[in-house]
Amino acid sequence: MLAIETRNLKKRFGNFHALRGINLEVEEGTCYGLLGPNGAGKTTTIKIILGLLSPTEGEVKVFGYKAGSFQARQKIGYLPERVGYYAHVKAIDFLRYIGILSNMSSVDLDARAEELLEWVGLGGWGESPIGNLSAGMKQRLGLAMAVMGEPELVILDEPTSNLDPIGRSEILERIKEITKEGRTVFISSHVLPEIEVVSDYVGIIHRGEMIKQGKLKDIKKAELKKGKHDYELIVDKPEAIISELQKAPFVASVNRSDDRILIKATDLDQLGQNLPKLLVDAKVQLVKFAPLGESLQDIFLQIMEETQNEQKKS
Repeated sequence: MLAIETRNLKKRFGNFHALRGINLEVEEGTCYGLLGPNGAGKTTTIKIILGLLSPTEGEVKVFGYKAGSFQARQKIGYLPERVGYYAHVKAIDFLRYIGILSNMSSVDLDARAEELLEWVGLGGWGESPIGNLSAGMKQRLGLAMAVMGEPELVILDEPTSNLDPIGRSEILERIKEITKEGRTVFISSHVLPEIEVVSDYVGIIHRGEMIKQGKLKDIKKAELKKGKHDYELIVDKPEAIISELQKAPFVASVNRSDDRILIKATDLDQLGQNLPKLLVDAKVQLVKFAPLGESLQDIFLQIMEETQNEQKKS
């Protein structure tokens, strides 16, 4: 059964098209990672699934129920990117309140709240006012909030923000445990290595359009076959060599991502033979030159580059 299904989902804000016909399928019991640059439409998609926004066109179903309906909302637990806590409320009382809103039995409230505080690494902090918790601890409490009512679908928006590396690792393990229990996780994050760790399926949206979705392992296989001439170059002064690479007849495209230069070569042998001279002439120091690997971040950058090049042509 599909936990989430959207058909031709469109959303306009005045003349701005936030979503342009999104078709999305999330299988029950899987973890689906939604990817895209800022402004791509990720948050708008989540809000429509939750029933917080109405689509301009199209339909959204959650376990077969219309998004926003009582039946659909009963099945969802949600961690927004920013949670508005009351500083004076105790952590355990906050979870009890969430349990009451989820129609949990009063007999189960205390035990479930205590269990989840331990589960997210906040054992012993239940009686503390939320205002006394650090930003990372509040994020952990947010995950406990999302699963307090034992929902079938857990929607997480940037679930590891404000966490240190150890905290991030622990929360990712908790997310994996959620899917092992048979629940569905729908996650949006800017940290692609984290999406890669937990997700079975991914969808990539850009400017309101779904440009790629499917099983993560299948997308990797397909993109790696296409990307055999894609390389990553890191030098101390990237701006000094980019223009020279763009002129080279054996280079199809050059794109910069932070400190990395992404090169798509038409002739790998020519690239290997001529790159040392280009580096010397540009007076730059080589830090790294290697084929793009199998990481989700590399795959994402390749897909985004292809999409942007196609849009420039059209």
